[in-house]
Amino acid sequence: MQMMWKQRPVWPPGPPIPPIPPRKPVRILAVSDEESKFIWEHFDPELFRGVDLILSCGDLKASYLSYLVTMIPAPLLYVYGNHDGAYDRNPPLGCQCIDGAVTEFQGIRIAGLGGCMGDDPANPYQFTEEKMEKRVRKLQSDLRRSRKLDILVTHAPAAGVGDTSAFHQGFRCFHQLYRDNVPTLHLFGHLHRQNHHGPEARQGVFQVGATRAVNCTGYRLIEL
Repeated sequence: MQMMWKQRPVWPPGPPIPPIPPRKPVRILAVSDEESKFIWEHFDPELFRGVDLILSCGDLKASYLSYLVTMIPAPLLYVYGNHDGAYDRNPPLGCQCIDGAVTEFQGIRIAGLGGCMGDDPANPYQFTEEKMEKRVRKLQSDLRRSRKLDILVTHAPAAGVGDTSAFHQGFRCFHQLYRDNVPTLHLFGHLHRQNHHGPEARQGVFQVGATRAVNCTGYRLIEL
């Protein structure tokens, strides 16, 4: 007995799938350590028009951060500096702490680690290398589902990236994040650029492999 096979109907193709549009660049205002008189006393709305996100690397007055989100219609994410103990009593209003956390903004993945090198038991925002390494490992466990990291926000730099003294020493363990999670940007503060020697240090921009590390003392306008 001959078996008859029915021909599978040929369906007309559906409409073409449009290509995914490229992501619009995100304009970032990064601040750290020094309240800018230009911003605080002579705010120019035109200069900061189009800012999508504000990132603070620490050691700034809570009232300054609250002022920024009042004047600029953009969310502000921050980490603690080593002088930000007052945030525990009076946190910056309208701002989000990302210290020790991973968050996302418009498809950009951001991780934060505040504090600096030190071992003063009275200062909860000083960490030895070993304690900061534990914080890095915890952060990486939060990134385990997707190792992708676009922006690393810290107060202290990575070791050898512009650090100049024992107190302003960077953390070696941040290079572990550079290697494993390859952030496009590492934004940090803690170091005052005018005290440094050499064009790279004074400019405050360092290229470490695929990561661009930027000293954000004062303020920086960055597009990503």
